[in-house]
Amino acid sequence: MLFDELRSAIDPGFPGIEDVLGSNSFVPSFSSFIRDYLDATRDRFFSIPYEVPENVYKLPGESDKAACDRIAEGTLVSVGIPSAFGSTKNVDWHSNPTYNGYKEWTWQLSRHNDIKLLAHEYMLTGDKKYSSAASDLISSWIAGCPVPGPEIRGQETDCWRTIECGIRMGANWPYFIYAFYRDFSDELLCSIFQSLHQHGVRLMRNHTGNNWLLMEMNGLMYIATLCPFFRESAQWSSYALEAMEKEAGRQFYPDGFQFELTTNYHEVAINNYQRMFELMKAFGKEVPVSLYSILLNASEVDIKLMEPDGRLPDINDGNVFDVKELLQPKSRLFTSPAMEWILSDGRKGSIGYDSVALPYSGYFVFRSGWSPDSVYALLDSAPYGRMHQHEDKLSLVVSKGRKRIITEGGCYAYDTSDIRDLTLSSFSHNVLIIDGMGQNRGKSYSWNDSDISKLSCLRSGISKSVDWAEGSYSGPYGDEEQKPAGWTRSVYFIKEHEGFPEPFFIVVDRVEGKEEHEFSFLWHVDSERVSIGKASASFSDVQLSFAGGSSLSVTNGALHPAGGIIATGKEQGMYKGVDRLEYRTLACSARLVTVISFGKEPLSVEADCSIGSDDISVIVSGRRYSFSEHELKA
Repeated sequence: MLFDELRSAIDPGFPGIEDVLGSNSFVPSFSSFIRDYLDATRDRFFSIPYEVPENVYKLPGESDKAACDRIAEGTLVSVGIPSAFGSTKNVDWHSNPTYNGYKEWTWQLSRHNDIKLLAHEYMLTGDKKYSSAASDLISSWIAGCPVPGPEIRGQETDCWRTIECGIRMGANWPYFIYAFYRDFSDELLCSIFQSLHQHGVRLMRNHTGNNWLLMEMNGLMYIATLCPFFRESAQWSSYALEAMEKEAGRQFYPDGFQFELTTNYHEVAINNYQRMFELMKAFGKEVPVSLYSILLNASEVDIKLMEPDGRLPDINDGNVFDVKELLQPKSRLFTSPAMEWILSDGRKGSIGYDSVALPYSGYFVFRSGWSPDSVYALLDSAPYGRMHQHEDKLSLVVSKGRKRIITEGGCYAYDTSDIRDLTLSSFSHNVLIIDGMGQNRGKSYSWNDSDISKLSCLRSGISKSVDWAEGSYSGPYGDEEQKPAGWTRSVYFIKEHEGFPEPFFIVVDRVEGKEEHEFSFLWHVDSERVSIGKASASFSDVQLSFAGGSSLSVTNGALHPAGGIIATGKEQGMYKGVDRLEYRTLACSARLVTVISFGKEPLSVEADCSIGSDDISVIVSGRRYSFSEHELKA
């Protein structure tokens, strides 16, 4: 029989189900039962505020209504690229219209963000063409995308990867089921709930790890909670909660950052806990208090990392999320004085720090204050992230006001292009290149669960006039994993000093090697170039002055090989050229100094870069700064 799998999945002891199982007409009987059940739980479900779907499923500038009208005519968008199928009944869920076979197009199409969008517009307008289009799309997907066998791993298939299963179940399908169930046919309702059970089985049996596991377990919790009449629902619920509790301790450093160390997947992790919490709260399930504490700590990382424009830096495969928008839904579950300060635009609450260290995840934020025109910098002295990593140890980015000026590659589309390769590499970050080689931690990288409790190599200090932070890199370079030299970067943020109206940075780089090498320090500058000299570079927004090297050159927008390019978004074709400065010296060991300032002209710099001492003396525009054990003497 067509729905034998669904019939066998039902718990015969669930109240009110015996008439369904005993009926000679299972389809109408089960559909009637489901409609009554959804009627009874509808208010509970819609007490959870609507969440805008993720990813790029609309065209640029397209309104929700215009997108829904387009979808109803059979044109779907995935990763920003449209494909016209002629009608909603003829969608080829395995197709790929991208010019280079970009796999994310096919995978993300099966997340069904477009069907959720139809559901939301239907809730606002009641327009039946949206429910008709949704019925066609769901029917065609279920018919064209049969569940794979138990031997097919979670990362495999076009339409049933377990990340998509988790996103469908934990974000999109529940919403459109509750929006459309009164309009769905009996057969479609049965097909949907049979598919829900198939999703539960696959998520339980084929789940994976890392951020995928959080999406998978959130999806499993949604199935278990919204379908209590399945035999396995109690088991699925317990398993999902236990896994999420275990992962909270395994995936978040004590300072709150998720172990992939990317601002994108940090939010993915928090968001899947949040979704689960919202569901459990709405349906009367108790959330462990310990999880609230971990998620609050993780949410405050967003505040600590926030740039003056109110957005996150796109660390590793990160994203420039608006921090206030991220915190708003979380405040329904927990809050803190710092969250209140952000959410009220400073009218309530308080933040008790400016510059701040994340000692386990290894980031240090320099900050002159919390005003929109403040000076900000981020030093990356982090371990290699668990996933989605870039080869960027000790990179430094700098913002002034609402503009990132000293920038880096960012997160480009997950394709196989030269631009993607560039943004992952050291050559799109502000780091040391040795003999034309970048860092290569990834080749021999391994992770142990105990690593989550280890302090990073970050060292730092904060005072009224100067903040400093320092980290070291002695890892491999190049494909052959050479270790030609060790590198230590110390950054001093001169916040208050007589004679200088604005804060500035002194960056001291110490390189220790045994043989002669070419050491090249890269700086990516997103500002209009004014002039380039032998040891200085002038831009409309920033000035860089150098000491200790022998030559300075610039690259902008090169494609072969790629260099002087940063991503402007996460979709294909979203990149632009910026000036990549390269300051070089040829030596066995070296001391180089870079001063980053914000006046109209570069500051003059003289530095005692003698190799025999770790102490550095720097003369900036006639004023001497000496750093001994990081104590500023001026």
